[in-house]
Amino acid sequence: MDELTAAREARRSALRRFVEDEGGYSVIEPKYKLTPSRMSYLSSLITKGSKAPFGEKSARNWQKIFNLEGDPFVHPPLGQEKYANPPASVEATIRRMGELLRSIPADQREAIASVLSAYARRPIPEVGTALITLLESKDY
Repeated sequence: MDELTAAREARRSALRRFVEDEGGYSVIEPKYKLTPSRMSYLSSLITKGSKAPFGEKSARNWQKIFNLEGDPFVHPPLGQEKYANPPASVEATIRRMGELLRSIPADQREAIASVLSAYARRPIPEVGTALITLLESKDY
């Protein structure tokens, strides 16, 4: 799966989760005053195996319709298969971050250490996984 297809599928998954978290079609239709054509389009976007186009412009439009801040549909997290060795626990994440920090050149440690300490104060598993992925990729 190429990156463009992966991004589209991640957008579909994020939109699907949003609809489910809101309570399903029957809840979002009246809540967001969606027209029948919008509901039909939404359904075609989030149906498993859908080939309906779902690019950045469409994702932004849905974010606007649902009054969402940030870019949860435009830049959703990619599937776990994209992450390098996701840790099983917060302790494992912190341990792995410590190992990675020791492998970073000394002149770069201070900035990275402050990010890692912020994670340690409020550990969010997805953030930990993303930080480990970044550090393992050496794209910092």
